[in-house]
Amino acid sequence: MLQNIADKRDALIESPADRAIRLTGQKIGGWFIVRYIAALIGIWVALLTPASVTLALRVGQIDPDGKATSLALVVSAGAAAALFANPIFGALSDRSTSRFGQRRPFIVAGVLVGSLAVFALGFASNIALVTVAWGAAQLAFNAAVAATIAILPERVPTALRGRVSGFMGMTTQAGVVGGVFLIQLVGTDGAGMFVWPAVLGVALMLPLILTLKEVPKSRSEVDTISARALIGALWVNPFKHRDFGLAWIGRCFVWTSLYLLTTYKTYFLIDHLGYTTKTVAPILTAAMFILAICIAVSSIPGGWLSDRIGRRKIFVVAASLLFVIAMLVVAFATIVEHFLIGIGIAGIANGLYLGVDYALVAQVLPDSSSEAAKGMGVFNLSATIPQTLAPLLAPVILTVGAAPGSAGNYTSLYLSAAVLALIGAGITQLIRGVR
Repeated sequence: MLQNIADKRDALIESPADRAIRLTGQKIGGWFIVRYIAALIGIWVALLTPASVTLALRVGQIDPDGKATSLALVVSAGAAAALFANPIFGALSDRSTSRFGQRRPFIVAGVLVGSLAVFALGFASNIALVTVAWGAAQLAFNAAVAATIAILPERVPTALRGRVSGFMGMTTQAGVVGGVFLIQLVGTDGAGMFVWPAVLGVALMLPLILTLKEVPKSRSEVDTISARALIGALWVNPFKHRDFGLAWIGRCFVWTSLYLLTTYKTYFLIDHLGYTTKTVAPILTAAMFILAICIAVSSIPGGWLSDRIGRRKIFVVAASLLFVIAMLVVAFATIVEHFLIGIGIAGIANGLYLGVDYALVAQVLPDSSSEAAKGMGVFNLSATIPQTLAPLLAPVILTVGAAPGSAGNYTSLYLSAAVLALIGAGITQLIRGVR
């Protein structure tokens, strides 16, 4: 009896990371972090290369006259799939009793199904097929993302989270740059622009998948799977968990601003600066390279410094204000050099934000010991919902002040993005539970 009480007491004070180390014997050191970051880069190579470049090109090839509206349809359908996939598959992962573990089955299945869906994009011949394939890819890859991101609060000790979050902050752009560089090698004429990024993504995922140690949980250790639980996976009460809610809302505003830039940058270069679908690729490559360098410069040192001084919020607020400056620069860009300067400032802001925001939310995450994937999945909605909002808002904003017969008013678009980033900075400042 006394031993059982002692065991329960120790379980209560033992962190999820310490518990995982005790049960699996897998310590979190440099090589584990390398495999973890490589796996995240692999997911983003496969998913974000289409999202950033090739999807817009394929839509433009299929429907050149109505490309803006068609892209909005395709991107919105994919974002809607991601909206449900991230938290729901996260909740299912939390409740998994598979003998292969809680996270690994969802990572493996998500990456394989997502890669097949991306392959299908390469052979799609109409907008309907593109929409279905992109929705399936977003559904599957976000299932893998939910399980992979849960490893941070579940396995990484608090003292390392800022640094790991800093490396995580550069994974998206590292994935995009790697994918765009690959596109430069294979070209944009055939299916290869979709197939090869997916192949590279799977290769980068393998080291983590093959070495991740997990101890299966019994049915008594996890909550039951029910329709109510799955619906509940989409929600964390922002009134009960105020700081989590504020972190979520602030990120949603900032990410909507970011997606207005990244989703429409190709059309900005074509419609506003005079490039074509054949000449825009080198500029996009340069922009993505600048973005990645600036993210690396700010995210890794930002995460390290955040650990050293024990503060998170100030970095997120500063990053949001930098987003405002970046959007203003792009809004008034008249030559490509101005656009690239704006991209560089956005990269510094993006890296600084991502360098600490995962560490910040891990500190305010509800039920991190039992529902880490659900909580992180709901938090990731603050990035996936803007993927839906941005393409829905953009066509409307582009008409504000637009000249008759023009492709749209991009100055109006990016001024609106600056306002959204400013609102996000103000909301984040209201968080109380994190310094």
